[in-house]
Amino acid sequence: MPSHSARFSVFRCPMFVGLASLALLGCGGDLGSQEGVQQVTGDVGALPTPPATAATISFTPFSDDVGKQATVESRALIRSAGGYQSFFGHAAPSAVDFSREWVMFYASGTKPTGGYQASFLSVLRTGPSLIAITQLKSPGANCGTTQAFTTPYALIKFPAQPGTSAQFYKQDDVVDCGAGLCAAVLCATGSDCDPTTGKCVPGPARCGGIAGIACPGLGRCVDDPNDSCDPAAGGADCGGICSCGQNGACDANSKFDSSPSVCACVPVKPVCGPVCDIYCQYGNVADANGCPTCQCNPDPCATVKCAGGTHCDSGKCVSDGVSCGGFAGTPCPGLGKCVDNPNDGCDPASGGADCGGICSCVQNVLCVQGSSFDSSPSVCACVPVPPGTCPPEKCPTPGPKTVSTICADGSIAGPVCALGANNVCGWTITQCPAPAVL
Repeated sequence: MPSHSARFSVFRCPMFVGLASLALLGCGGDLGSQEGVQQVTGDVGALPTPPATAATISFTPFSDDVGKQATVESRALIRSAGGYQSFFGHAAPSAVDFSREWVMFYASGTKPTGGYQASFLSVLRTGPSLIAITQLKSPGANCGTTQAFTTPYALIKFPAQPGTSAQFYKQDDVVDCGAGLCAAVLCATGSDCDPTTGKCVPGPARCGGIAGIACPGLGRCVDDPNDSCDPAAGGADCGGICSCGQNGACDANSKFDSSPSVCACVPVKPVCGPVCDIYCQYGNVADANGCPTCQCNPDPCATVKCAGGTHCDSGKCVSDGVSCGGFAGTPCPGLGKCVDNPNDGCDPASGGADCGGICSCVQNVLCVQGSSFDSSPSVCACVPVPPGTCPPEKCPTPGPKTVSTICADGSIAGPVCALGANNVCGWTITQCPAPAVL
């Protein structure tokens, strides 16, 4: 990195500095002037125990385009607007006021995958020394990561501390992704694996590039620190990521969604009150705000009339036939024929060789005396006529919609046209006999 006279100092920090030496030697060069940058490149050591007399300094993270400064591990204290300009090659964001604030920067250097997070844990002051503790969270063995080079970094601002120089330490950590839901998950660039679900989820909202993609809502397109394209170094068509800061007021019925993929005022969902303690089979009628009321929705099939061989389900007529065909080639019972199901989206005439179908039954045999043909698709065969039964045409039409089934003992259960106690033919529903107890 080029030298900037007395305004810029670079120092390579030893791996560990004893607590007794904090006031004498810091992990960083001391400029002796508030105009400039104090930088430490390379690794630093851990701080076993913070000094008992150290005071905690509150800080605020912020983001900015840091360019190539993020590609090499380094830590820096920036005391002035001129130092910021020299270090990053551009002015600081308007939210940073160097008349009363300083800035610290930490870059972990280039990493082979995603899943790394750089941050500042704490900033302390003891006498003339500022003690900054950084942290790099690395993905564990079971964590799914984006397969792309990344350059994690962190920027913070805090109240200026005249007469001090910085000492940098680290307290790194490895993320435990539990049972390893992401262990075998490779996500495309621009997305990351969620360790709680094992699924790839969208990364930051993208913008800019050669197509000049705009950010949603009030979002602002800033340089992506994790790519190798630097707009400050001739990359006019660099892609960026969307940054969102609220700069508009929302009305009483909305709130500001600061996620970069929205960055706009969105309607506030109504808070629904308690509902009556009643059971509604088909759900409750909703009011204008979408909240349930004490009124039940009607049966969606109450006014639906379906053709023979179909029945109403959730307000729609669907076939009550027996399924057949498909990948397993399931045959129809008895003499039934497998035909296309018109209610599915698969058409065997349009390349759907493995389409499932429904069974159709047409009597094409004569039955012996004492038996009759059961044309229900679930039987489609000659079946014995029990004593006291009547021909189906003697019973009222239409008959029951209950489907006939073949029982384990070979008998038929279902609707039967039989003589009643008054010797009048009528429909009755027979059941399969109970299995014998061994």
